[in-house]
Amino acid sequence: MFATLLTIVTSRHRAWAFGLLWLLALTIANVQTGGAYRHTVLFAIPVAVVAWSDWRLGFLFAALAVGAAKYGNAMPEPGSPSPPWLDGTLAFIKLSIDAAVANAWGRRMRMRRVVNALPEELHDRGSH
Repeated sequence: MFATLLTIVTSRHRAWAFGLLWLLALTIANVQTGGAYRHTVLFAIPVAVVAWSDWRLGFLFAALAVGAAKYGNAMPEPGSPSPPWLDGTLAFIKLSIDAAVANAWGRRMRMRRVVNALPEELHDRGSH
């Protein structure tokens, strides 16, 4: 069910719009609340949706998500002793891994769909 929802939302024409809208809403919420929504999974959702069909856009959205987190005061963590550039780099690495995994999972689902549809097409062609 989750894979079907991802397939619908992650079409090449809708994924980037969904991702931008999600990041915009999350950034506005973080600006208004002083960075209350700082969980990585909230920033990983648009990255995964975009990366499902295009890994390059997934990495671009990983960078956009880090920028949105920085602008929305969701990064760095309060009391973090590390410099901000290190927190940003680690967040980008985490989100890039999310993008790579989402793209691999999406590729696997697309290949499975093609393999399952292939025998039917061959059978239909042979019966004519």
